[in-house]
Amino acid sequence: MASKPKNALTTQKGAPKLPAKKKTDSESLFDTQAEDLFGEEEKAQQHKYGRNNGEGLSRKKAVYNRERYNSLFRTERYTRKSVSRDREYGMFWYDWLWHLLRPALCFVCALLVLLGIVSIAWDRLYNGYIAPRDGSDVTSYSFSVASGESVTTIGQHLEEQGYISSSSLFKYYIQFYGLTNQLQSGVYQLSRSMDLFEVATVLSSGKASNERTIRILPGWTVEDVADYLVQVGALKNRYELIMLCRNTPTNSKYLYRDYIDYSLALISANENKDLGQRTYPLEGYLAPDTYRIYLNADAPSILRTLIKQSDVVYNKLFVSEGGDESENYNGEAPTYGAKGVTLSSDEIYTLASVIEKEASTPEDMQRVSAVFYNRLAANMRLQSDPTAKYLSGITNISLTSAQTNRSSPYNTYVVDGLPLGPICSPGTAALNAALNPDPQYLDENYLFFCAAEPTSGELVFAKTYAEHQANVEKYRPLWEEYDRQQSQKNSK
Repeated sequence: MASKPKNALTTQKGAPKLPAKKKTDSESLFDTQAEDLFGEEEKAQQHKYGRNNGEGLSRKKAVYNRERYNSLFRTERYTRKSVSRDREYGMFWYDWLWHLLRPALCFVCALLVLLGIVSIAWDRLYNGYIAPRDGSDVTSYSFSVASGESVTTIGQHLEEQGYISSSSLFKYYIQFYGLTNQLQSGVYQLSRSMDLFEVATVLSSGKASNERTIRILPGWTVEDVADYLVQVGALKNRYELIMLCRNTPTNSKYLYRDYIDYSLALISANENKDLGQRTYPLEGYLAPDTYRIYLNADAPSILRTLIKQSDVVYNKLFVSEGGDESENYNGEAPTYGAKGVTLSSDEIYTLASVIEKEASTPEDMQRVSAVFYNRLAANMRLQSDPTAKYLSGITNISLTSAQTNRSSPYNTYVVDGLPLGPICSPGTAALNAALNPDPQYLDENYLFFCAAEPTSGELVFAKTYAEHQANVEKYRPLWEEYDRQQSQKNSK
């Protein structure tokens, strides 16, 4: 049998022989360097132990050296997966730092998310159920807790009267902190600027008061004061005060006369002019101030308190320092004024009440006072809008001709000089302005003024009618727009 020719790729046993893999230049270079390095070590071993004795050792060293070579000089071929693995867990220098920081960063992020959720939840809870009902209303009101009232009933009354937003939350708060037994009957002073926690603190303090605080503001009329006293719970009916101040007889008796002797200002006014001609003879003399009155105070006692305070103000402004008070209302009454215009103390109150309604700052009050003195000196009517609106129910800024021509002894569009009497209770700033008008505006003879932008409270002054008309045409659209907005607001 003929023998088969030997194939270069086949061994004698018939197994295929793969061609040798050709080394790259870099691998050949590494082999050469390794042989040089490890060859020197092998020669040193043979010299030390002899060639034959060191032969076995040299073979072991060769294997060991080859492994060292593989670990030192062979370059690992990285893949994208291996690089990603090494960056997370491998030999990079910051690996230990990342293992420390990663849990801390995860904790901080989770904490920030949790704080954000808690903050949003608390904000909604506070603004919806805990926050004050009216942060701008700092007025103190009386709130009564009757004997035997439950926490639920107290919370309902608080919510109905506008002190808290949620009676249920008030109940849970009181019960959670164990304050139920500390809620005692009595009258407490609360404000709508208090939040639920502050209301609960006041009611659980056990300090029920037998007094209340009331605050009468400059510019209020008798009717405004009466409405306010009802609102704060000092009176049950507005007419309890109104009937004491009106010139209408009750059982053939004019009740206002019982209060004249409590004030030098009213005594002086009664001597200079018959108070009985006025709709409210005591108008203008309910002194603006803050008062502490008893909870059981009735309308007569409250009225006496207000009128006595007006006497204090009168003494400071009109009674000469160190003089006898009787000299100011017995004999010839002193006069005041400017630019040749003389006024009694009652007329000063009347002028000050108009100034109070027209201006909002002490500077503008003095300027308005100067305008009125200039008009009085020139025998011009004051033509003040507040006097046309007094006791008419008119609230708009821009008045119609029918409104300005309304027949009334207080309307300075139709009467000469000052109105019949004060149209409100003036504050100290307005009284000072009536006594001390702005000298520059007096000398330059300013005769007109009007409101600028309604919400700003600013006034614009003019010397001539033409200048005044230009100002009116400029700002009238703003007045009319403001009136429309107020009308829509009141109709809702």
